[in-house]
Amino acid sequence: MSSDDRPAAPIKALLWDIDGTLIDTTRLIVSALDHVYRTFTGRTLPPDEIRAIIGIPLREQVAILGPPESFGNTVAAMEGEFIRYYEANRHLETVIVEAVNTLIAGKRAGFLTALVTSKNDEEISNTLPRLGIAEFVDTIVSADQVRNPKPDPEGVLLALEHIGARADDALFIGDTVHDMRAAKAAGVRRCAVTWGAAPREMLLAEEPERVCECPSELASVIGVNDQAAFRAP
Repeated sequence: MSSDDRPAAPIKALLWDIDGTLIDTTRLIVSALDHVYRTFTGRTLPPDEIRAIIGIPLREQVAILGPPESFGNTVAAMEGEFIRYYEANRHLETVIVEAVNTLIAGKRAGFLTALVTSKNDEEISNTLPRLGIAEFVDTIVSADQVRNPKPDPEGVLLALEHIGARADDALFIGDTVHDMRAAKAAGVRRCAVTWGAAPREMLLAEEPERVCECPSELASVIGVNDQAAFRAP
């Protein structure tokens, strides 16, 4: 039997993206970046182009129109204004309850659990309490912890190292092309969720091993009993 014919190893670890996967932030991120671009550069990008850069770190997003120094600004100032605007409008976020419940259920069922996100540490400290999942996560890898963010596999590999899992034991759940490419480069199976930032057809073009079209189906798609979220550990 060739290696390609062997059955896939059972999944023991779940690696989760945050924005667009566990919480609907797409509209708010597009609005916040549009505000930052107009404020600091006097111009902006079409919404679809802004949406396409969701999933890369904020420090790269704010520099997408050129080095901030060329506009007489700094990355730090632009990041700070993004976070200020975002938090002032956080009522536009929507927690994806079924996805959050599936993460919790997975942890209670014994899956190693990690967050691998392009958010920086300040963004995570703001968002994580609103998700209510801190006690169910074994490790968090943010954009501040890697030199090479998604779609580079560095963050995925670092998360695997932190939780003591092998690539072929893990499944990455994410909503962007950057997620799919980072996981693939790390040798990790992928579940693309289609309710986030990336258009469905772009996700399917990445040929993920699993696709979930609806948050209520996520637990069954990735093999987690969602009722475990409502039982005591």
